[in-house]
Amino acid sequence: MKKQVLTILSTGLSAMALAQTPTPSPFWGIIQNPMWPVTAGGVRYMDAVNQNVVWCTGYDGTAPGLAYNFFARTIDGGNTWNNGNVFADTNTYIISNIEGVNDTIAWVSAYMKSSQDRGVLYYTTNGGVTWQQGSDNTMFQTPGQSFANVVCFLTPSIGIAMGDPISSNGGKHEIYRTIDGGATWTLVPGSNIPTPLSGEYGLTNVYTKVDGVSTHMWFGTNKRRIFYTKNAGVTWSVSVLTGAPTSMYVNEIAFTDTLNGLVLGSTVSGTVATYYLFRTTDGGASWTQITSLDPNLGKNDICAIPGTTWFASVGAGTGNQVISYSTDHGQTWNSWGGINVQYLAIDFVNNQTGWAGGFEDQVQVDGGIYKYSGAPLGFNTVSSIPRNLDVYPNPSNGEINIKLPVAKRGMELQVINTLGQVVHKENIINIYAGSDYKLKLNVPAGVYVIKMNVDNEVFINKISVE
Repeated sequence: MKKQVLTILSTGLSAMALAQTPTPSPFWGIIQNPMWPVTAGGVRYMDAVNQNVVWCTGYDGTAPGLAYNFFARTIDGGNTWNNGNVFADTNTYIISNIEGVNDTIAWVSAYMKSSQDRGVLYYTTNGGVTWQQGSDNTMFQTPGQSFANVVCFLTPSIGIAMGDPISSNGGKHEIYRTIDGGATWTLVPGSNIPTPLSGEYGLTNVYTKVDGVSTHMWFGTNKRRIFYTKNAGVTWSVSVLTGAPTSMYVNEIAFTDTLNGLVLGSTVSGTVATYYLFRTTDGGASWTQITSLDPNLGKNDICAIPGTTWFASVGAGTGNQVISYSTDHGQTWNSWGGINVQYLAIDFVNNQTGWAGGFEDQVQVDGGIYKYSGAPLGFNTVSSIPRNLDVYPNPSNGEINIKLPVAKRGMELQVINTLGQVVHKENIINIYAGSDYKLKLNVPAGVYVIKMNVDNEVFINKISVE
């Protein structure tokens, strides 16, 4: 069924974004533009396939209930994007998730807009130029019961499509498998799926897998439960997020490997949400609640950073405009910085390539997608956390002294403006630690970030130029 929680909390966020000047994180300084066909398009769902290919869906941020039909794709790391509509109109279906397979093939699941039930799978094999139905006429077609929540491909051949419980499958979830790339789909027998609780159903886009693993998948429900498979969907198990109310919705799931994962959930009373965070170390069989939530935890989306034990998160809305990372399995979260940016989605493909989606403003050309530009992640040492860079005088007339933190090693120096653009870049080598490096900037007056990358160390500071 419809993922209600984030829909409620995201409504109207674009108006807030346009009313305040955003300052992107200096670690996410590559700003890209999917060129949505509306003035304030927002990224709804994002799937980064590899360091070149990203697929995402968008919606009209000024009228979130009207158009969820857009998609965008890049095949050159985000330098350029193509986009369009998955369906012929915006009134029949609402996209419930997108799954990129490679640079030309992607799948979406969608449910019927007017009746808020049933659904279809659609796919493209030509980069989104055309889309066609990939589900047969028996899938997700039980009125008032069926609901297409997720389509997921563990490999280009093996896929799983998940829907709500239906009586014709013994009251169990409507789950299908394919082993031929979606050419045919087979219903998983209800005997292989745990019995749902009363009123329990799946949620749109609330699922995850582990890159490179062809056997494991997890999805969440509106009753604080996690369903999971270890054999590519043939059989399923279920676990309970004990410590949260029974009415807790699972909002996000992320796993760094087949054992270690996080779940973010929430309950909503009116427009007030209460959040819960859980950790597993046994593949989701059991969960431990993280009772003290770090204020830097982003509550719109979380993801694993492949090749590391780290997680990333993003947030939007009042008090949660944040992009952050955790090095200790969700106990604490470190902000990457930035001001007034509404982050809606995030995904990484390795420890140095990731994208975060927000709102695009075609009037101010604020972009809407931010690409990670910091040092490689996943090195669990104190130096992996950005440290202060000694820069003076501040304010400056453009002539700046930088006390170098490291001796006789290559250092990359960047100067970044408030739009996240690198306005100056150079390499510094063979200078002793503690020395003063003199830098003269020919830039307009304003606030700038001075960032220095030294292997796996990051040093940063802000400076005003008058």
